[in-house]
Amino acid sequence: LLRGLLSLLSSLFLSAIKELPGVKKYEVVYPIRLHPLRKREVKEPEQQEQFETELKYKMTVNGKIAVLYLKKNKNLLAPGYTETYYNSTGKEITTSPQIMDDCYYQGHIINEKDSDASISTCRGLRGYFSQGNQRYFIEPLSPIHWDGQEHALFKYDPDEKNYDSTCGTDGVLWAHDLQQNIARPATRLVKSNDGKVQKHEKYIEYYLVLDNGEYNENQDEIRKRVFEMANYVNMLFKKLKTHVALVGMEIWTDEDKIKITPNASFTLENFSKWRGSVLPRRKHHDIAQLITATEFAGMTVGLAFMSTMCSPYHSVGVVQDHSDNLLRVAGTMAHEMGHNFGMFHDNYSCKCPSTICVMDKALSFYIPTDFSSCSRVSYDKFFEDKLSNCLFNAPLPTEIISTPICGNQMVEMGEDCDCGTSEECTNICCDAKTCKIKAGFQCVSGECCEKCQFKKAGMVCRPAKDECDLPEMCDGKSGNCPDDRFRVNGFPCHHGKGYCLMGACPTLQEQCTELWGPGTEVADQSCYNRNEGGSKYGYCRRVDDTLIPCKANDTMCGKLFCQGGSDNLLWKGRIVTFLTCKTFDPEDTSQEIGMVANGTKCGHNKVCINAECVDIEKAYKSTNCSSKCKGHAVCDHELQCQCEEGWSPPDCDDSSVVFHFSIVVAVLFPMAVISLVVAIVIRQQSSREKQKKDQRPLSTTGTRPHKQKRKPQMVKAVQPQEMSQMKLHVYDLPVEGNEPPASFHKDTKALPATLFKDN
Repeated sequence: LLRGLLSLLSSLFLSAIKELPGVKKYEVVYPIRLHPLRKREVKEPEQQEQFETELKYKMTVNGKIAVLYLKKNKNLLAPGYTETYYNSTGKEITTSPQIMDDCYYQGHIINEKDSDASISTCRGLRGYFSQGNQRYFIEPLSPIHWDGQEHALFKYDPDEKNYDSTCGTDGVLWAHDLQQNIARPATRLVKSNDGKVQKHEKYIEYYLVLDNGEYNENQDEIRKRVFEMANYVNMLFKKLKTHVALVGMEIWTDEDKIKITPNASFTLENFSKWRGSVLPRRKHHDIAQLITATEFAGMTVGLAFMSTMCSPYHSVGVVQDHSDNLLRVAGTMAHEMGHNFGMFHDNYSCKCPSTICVMDKALSFYIPTDFSSCSRVSYDKFFEDKLSNCLFNAPLPTEIISTPICGNQMVEMGEDCDCGTSEECTNICCDAKTCKIKAGFQCVSGECCEKCQFKKAGMVCRPAKDECDLPEMCDGKSGNCPDDRFRVNGFPCHHGKGYCLMGACPTLQEQCTELWGPGTEVADQSCYNRNEGGSKYGYCRRVDDTLIPCKANDTMCGKLFCQGGSDNLLWKGRIVTFLTCKTFDPEDTSQEIGMVANGTKCGHNKVCINAECVDIEKAYKSTNCSSKCKGHAVCDHELQCQCEEGWSPPDCDDSSVVFHFSIVVAVLFPMAVISLVVAIVIRQQSSREKQKKDQRPLSTTGTRPHKQKRKPQMVKAVQPQEMSQMKLHVYDLPVEGNEPPASFHKDTKALPATLFKDN
C-alpha cells in the first residue's frame, strides 16, 4: 500500500527541495521502475540474475517527466577478473570472486540528444546522467532499497568550486622507446600502418591497486566504489570506441608495498618499478593505476607518464582519492589514462562537446563527460605507434565469463555478431534482435568481409609492413584476416646489418638511437671489449649483485656502447664516457636498460641470445625451414608455412587471384595502347589541317623572335648540418675493476615528474 501511494504521489508531485548538511540544495525525486524490457539472454535454466539486462526508470526532473534508459555494462569485468589482498602475515592471497551484484549500468534519457548516464542500481540509483545541457547526480536517501524510494538529485554546477586544484602537467613528451621497454606481443592483430586502425574496437585491460590508506576493512564497500568508478571511466572511453575492462583489483591490506609520499613524482616512480617487476608475472594487463589516500603536495591530484600505454614499466598512473564524490575521482583516473595515450591538456583552440572535457587542466572538482577535439586527434595519432598493439586483443567469446547478452556490442557464446540495440545497430549484415547473421549473408565485418560476403581466398587483407613481415591473405572461409605472421626468425634485414626476430630487425644502431637519440652511432669494437672486464662499465649478465664478464666471443652481447647523441635520459643513473666509448649505468638495474637486445647481430649468421653470441640455427632452429613448405609458401616465425602474396591458402598452389589480375592487365593494357595510338593519329591529322588553313607567306620585316624555352633550374640539395658534439678527451682508460675518475661520469635524473603531473 505504501509503495503504491508513493508511486501515485511521484507522478503528481513536484519534487520537494531539501538541503543536506554541508552541501547545496538538492531535489527529491522518486524514480519508478517501468515494466521490464523483453530481451534475449543466453543462460542456463538454473541461473537467475538478480539484475535485469535493461531497465527503465521514470521520474520528475525540473517539473517534467523523464525516462532513464539503462543497459547493463556486461564488459565492466574482464574474463578472469581477480582480487588480491594480504593476510596479517603479509601472505599474498588472490581469488576469483563470483560477483553477484552485477548492477552497473550505462544509458541515457530517452528522447534527449547527446544524453548519457552511468548508474549503479545495487541499492537504489546512484550515479550520473545528463539531460539537455544540464548534468545531474543522483543517490538514494535511504539505505533500504525499494521501488519509488526517495532519492537526492543534485544539479551539477560547473562554476561551483570547493577548492582550486588544477593540473600541473608540463607539455613534455616521453621521447624515447627503448626496445627493452616495449612489450611486443606474440601476435599483432592490427598493424600500425593500417589506415583503418582508428575504426577498430580497442580493449583496455585495466588493473587497479588501492594502498593501505584506502583499506577500511570492508571489501564489499571498496569493491562497489571501485566498480562505480571503473564504470564511469568505461563510459567515457566508449566515446572513443574503446572498452575499459577491469581485469583485477589489489588492496594492500597489511601495508603499502612501495614507499608512498606527498611527492607524486617519487610515488609514481616507485609504483612504476613495482608494477614492472611484480605485476606482469601475476596478471596480464595493459595499464595499472594506484589509488592512494595520501594527499599529494600542492594542488597535485594525479600523475602519469606520457604516451606509454602498453609499456611494461611506464603504462601507469597514480591518483589521489581527493573527493567523496567518486565520479570526480573517476574523472581524474580517466584524465591520467588520457596522458598515457599521449593526450595533452585542452587549450582555447580545443572544441569540447560538453561543458567540461576529460583533459581539462582543472579536473579535480569538475566531472568530465567527453573528450575534446584535441584529445581525439592525439588519441588517433597514438595508434600510429607500435606500442598500441596490446589494445586490439579482444577477448574471445569463450573467454567471456558473464551471461551472454544480445545488444551489449560484445560477441559472446551463441552469437554471430552483436551490433548493439536495434536503435544503435548500423551493420546491415547483423540482425540486432537475434545477434545472428542475416539470411543469405556470410559475414558481418572484418578485412575479408565485403558486402556481407567472404572475399576470395588469396586476396591480401594485411600487406607486409616491412622486410621482416609477411602479408596475410583471406582464406575464403572467414570475414576476419588471419593472425599477423612474420618472416622466419633469422631472415636477413636492414641490408645485412641484422636478422629478423618476431617481426623486428634489432640492430646496434637502432638501439643506440633509441637510448641516446638522433646523431648517435655505434661505438668501435674496442669499446665492446670492455665487456670482458666484469665491472659495471662492461659485463654480460647480472646474477643477483654479481656481474658476469663476457667471454671473448660474446663481447658484442653485453653492455651497449655508443658515441654521440644527447645526454638527457629518462632514467636515473650515470653516463660513463672514455675515449669514443659511451655507456649508461642505470640506478635501477631491473629493467636491463643499456644492454644489447636479444636477436642483435653479433657476427656472420650469429645473434645475441641471453648475452651469448650463438649461431642462428642454434637460436631459432629455422635453417631450410621453407624447403619443407609445399607450393608457393615460405616459413614464418613459428616455423609454419605461409602462402606468398597472391597464392591461396591452405596449399598455396592456387594463383587464381594473380591469374585473374593478369588477364585483366593483358586485356586492358593493349586496349589502352591502341586507344593512345588512335588519339595521337587523330591529333596529328587535326594539326595538319589547321596548319594548311593558317599557312601564309612570311613577312621579311617585323618578324617576331621565337620564345626560348626556359631551362628548368637545378636545385642543389643541402644536407642538414651534423650536430656538434662535445667530447671529453681522455687519454687513460679506467683501470679494470676500478671506477673511472669522477669527471668521466655524469649523474642523471629522470625527467621532471615523469612527465605528467595533474593538480
